[in-house]
Formats: sequence, structure tokens, C-alpha cells
Amino acid sequence: MSHQLTDEYWELLGPNGPFLCELFHNQSQQLAQLQTPNNALHDRTLEAQSDITDAAAKATSAVVQAILTNMPTGSHSPRGVKVANLEYFDGSRDKAEQFVQSICIAITMQLDTFADERMKILYALSFMHGGIAQVWAEN
Repeated sequence: MSHQLTDEYWELLGPNGPFLCELFHNQSQQLAQLQTPNNALHDRTLEAQSDITDAAAKATSAVVQAILTNMPTGSHSPRGVKVANLEYFDGSRDKAEQFVQSICIAITMQLDTFADERMKILYALSFMHGGIAQVWAEN
């Protein structure tokens, strides 16, 4: 960048010209030195985002598998039985088992509502809001 400014430019700045020229060159060098670690940090951030997305996808698969594994099969409840409103799941580990059980109960009570396994999975995902669960649902 400094090569674009001529000596004449710095002379036009008067007595402070040489000082400003030196300051400009120093700042240019410092900026160049900071760009390398900044680029490395940016690359690491992108890798971390990718790792988080991969982990979220694996966790989603695990939750879905747990729901499908623990889901009872067979006949469903008689009509007219109302399912309790389910709470949203934010992905916290301490609420995971309760969430899976609530989904299993709700689906079992409404088997005639779900045409296939895909619909059951989508139903479970519809209650995943906030936190890491939001990432799962979006993936």
C-alpha cells in the first residue's frame, strides 16, 4: 500500500511528513503481520462450525433412533383421548429422556395421525426449539 504513495506526497505534508510516512509503514507492516493469524483463526472457526453441525446431526440421529426404539407398537388409544401439550425441547441433556418419553406417549396415543415413521420424526422435530435442539431440527 505504501508503494502507492510517492515521496512527493509525504513531502507535501510538511515537517510531519517523514513521521507520518514512518507511522504509515509501521502500521502497514503490523497489519500484514496480523492478517496471517486472523486468517488462521477464521479457518479454525469454520472448522468448529462444521464440527458442531456434524455433532448436531449425530445427536439428532441418536434422539430419533431412541424415539423409534422406545416407541410401542400395536393398537392405539380410543378416540377422544386428548394428548397433553408437549414442552419444547432445547437439547439439554437433563431433559432428553423426558422429551423422548413424552414424544413416545403422544405418538402412541395418536397412531392413526401418523402415516409413517417420517411423520413421527417430523412431529418430534417440531418440538425442538432453542439451544442445540434448534440446530438438530434445522438439519
